[in-house]
Amino acid sequence: MSSSLDVRASGLARQTMKSPGEILRVLDLHERWTRSQPGGVRADLTLQDLSSVNLPNINLRGAKLTGCNLSRSRLIGADLGSCDLFSADLSEADLTDANLADSDLRGVRLRKANLTRAKLTGVDLRMGSLLTPSASGAVTFLRADLGHVDLSNANLRNANLAAANFDAATLLAADLTEANLTGAQLTRTNLAGAVLQRARLVEADLTNANLTNANLHGVDLTDALVQGANLGGADFTQAKIDGVDFSHSNLAGAKITLSISSLAQDLQDVIREHLVWADTQGQRGRRADLFRRSLARIDFSGVDLSGASLVECKLSGSVLSSAKLIMANMSGADLIRANLSRCILDGVNLSSADLTEANLVGAQLSSVEIRGADGKPTGRFWPANLSQACLKGAELSGANLRMANLDGADLSGADLRGAILAEANLNGANLDGANLDGAKLPA
Repeated sequence: MSSSLDVRASGLARQTMKSPGEILRVLDLHERWTRSQPGGVRADLTLQDLSSVNLPNINLRGAKLTGCNLSRSRLIGADLGSCDLFSADLSEADLTDANLADSDLRGVRLRKANLTRAKLTGVDLRMGSLLTPSASGAVTFLRADLGHVDLSNANLRNANLAAANFDAATLLAADLTEANLTGAQLTRTNLAGAVLQRARLVEADLTNANLTNANLHGVDLTDALVQGANLGGADFTQAKIDGVDFSHSNLAGAKITLSISSLAQDLQDVIREHLVWADTQGQRGRRADLFRRSLARIDFSGVDLSGASLVECKLSGSVLSSAKLIMANMSGADLIRANLSRCILDGVNLSSADLTEANLVGAQLSSVEIRGADGKPTGRFWPANLSQACLKGAELSGANLRMANLDGADLSGADLRGAILAEANLNGANLDGANLDGAKLPA
């Protein structure tokens, strides 16, 4: 479906307002119609004023309610499934437990509406406007307004919400499984605890949105905006994040370890060429140069990135367990909370890198023996360089840091139990609160 604004003129004549008695008659005939009883007639309440009406559990399934004013109405538990509610006014309406499945809600007004536990499976909530005649004969242009909607716990599975405006809306714990939110305006929207499994959020604007503990398993966030968004504790397993910049969003505790295949194609190409380069010892392929590129939360487990240039690269939360980074240049890299357990980092350059709370359990950060042109040992070594690196609270138990340069490194609160620090340079290193039980320190 198109995500653009829908406009319906439809040549509607100016509607005569029905009396309460006439409306009750319409509802009665509609009830008969839904039950296929004799004399039943589908309800047509186009442009009627039903504001503040109290109709809990009413059966209006399949009714025509185009442009109908249902503002401030009480429709708790109402059956509005498969209704034509194009440009209807449901602002401040109480639709708790109501069924709106498969209804046409294009252009509907839902400001301050309560849709707690409402069922909106398959609804169309795109922007839409109705051109309607007024008493003077002039045309009135009714425009959609979805801001500040309360959709807490609502069922929006498979709903078409493309280009819908949910600015500052509340969707706490709402079920948006496989919903289409392509290009949707979700700025400042509260989606805490919401289920967005396999939902489409391509080019959606989630600026300053709250998605704490949201289920984003398999979601498509291609080119979405998440600046200032709170994504703490969210589950991004198997999510697509091509073109998404997480550098200005909160990912604390988020489950967002993604495969290399989730990266932009140019990054995948660089990594693939480097793997060939490493495997053929430089005979084929090309050494990776990823200066300042964002590789945050990517799973590089077991990957050979030896010799790669990762200067000032964003690798926060990435998984590099058992990977090879021998002689890699990672100076100034962001490795906050990265998993480098059992990683081979001999001769690596991590000067001024941020490894706050990183996992380096059992990591190899020793030196590389320098060989001459004839391939013979020279008796000289190239140590791992961690000078001025930040290792606050890092897990380094069992790590091998023999000969490592830790000049000026911040190891405060680090776990260095059983670590090998023999011949390491610890000049100016901060070891306040570090656990050195069983560690082998320089003589």
